[in-house]
Amino acid sequence: MMPKETKNLAPKLASRFLGGAALGAVLVALPLTYSSPLGLDGMLMAKVSFVVVVCGLMSMVWGAKLINAVMEALAKTGL
Repeated sequence: MMPKETKNLAPKLASRFLGGAALGAVLVALPLTYSSPLGLDGMLMAKVSFVVVVCGLMSMVWGAKLINAVMEALAKTGL
């Protein structure tokens, strides 16, 4: 039998990744809302995808600490 901790680990990591990816999407969308619309070229899409995936992975590792730190930084910007 699997211990309860490892049994609940996959859904926990998946939810952390999705939360971090959503946070990454918000971080990417903020500059785009204040500037002129950019063309959807391949390089821009690659950069956006990279930021979203990296935020998701960092959120898997550091969890709520990362999300709280980013939210505090965004609150200090006055957006």
